[in-house]
Amino acid sequence: MRYAIISDIHSNLAALQEVLNVIGNEHIDRVICLGDIVGYGPDPNACVELIQHHCAVIITGNHDFACIESSELFYFNHFAKQAIEWTVTEIADEHLIFISKLPLEAKIETIRFVHANPYEPRSWDYILSLDEAIYNFSKFEEQVCFIGHSHQPIIYIENKSGRYAMKHSRQIQLEPDSRYIINVGSVGQPRDGNRDAAFGIFDTSTGLFELRRVGYNIQATYDKMIAAGLPGFLGERLFQGR
Repeated sequence: MRYAIISDIHSNLAALQEVLNVIGNEHIDRVICLGDIVGYGPDPNACVELIQHHCAVIITGNHDFACIESSELFYFNHFAKQAIEWTVTEIADEHLIFISKLPLEAKIETIRFVHANPYEPRSWDYILSLDEAIYNFSKFEEQVCFIGHSHQPIIYIENKSGRYAMKHSRQIQLEPDSRYIINVGSVGQPRDGNRDAAFGIFDTSTGLFELRRVGYNIQATYDKMIAAGLPGFLGERLFQGR
């Protein structure tokens, strides 16, 4: 089985379209979305529709959840809050209903999928360090847990001897006796210094995980954001991948 795993689209239609174009040429069996379909960007409706059409499994993210639970905005910074408030005025009711029914996590065989972390998905806590990853390894049983949320691709490893490591790698061969937490980065707003959209491909038959990067028309997304009245900062950061 070959999975394409995408996360943190954030209403960036240009980025999502390019990623889906690549996925369409990769003989993928199932596309998995780890959430944050909306927020930040200018095309929430089109992005929800594409995710619905292409993804076999769809997890909710904190920005998705904030569209239906306004109390979540207390934890958002000013720019993120402003973007969600704008999104709620623009998104179709049918898409809000769809978002409201999304699960917090999913499991397929030896793989777990969550947006932020496996120990308490609704907490939206980040995994940004090896110590945080070590804590989370004790909270799930599967061999691999795929996450997004931080917009920063990284791989955490627990080997059979109980030792831990972290790698910034574009490709890794999973070992049968090791366990992994893999962040697939962000389609719509990368924050690792690389402005290209990020997503992952995992082949269960070979155990190979690959991080893919795809360029897209950032200027088009930026222009739409400015025209919609969204904060300029959210568009400007796309050019830097920060």
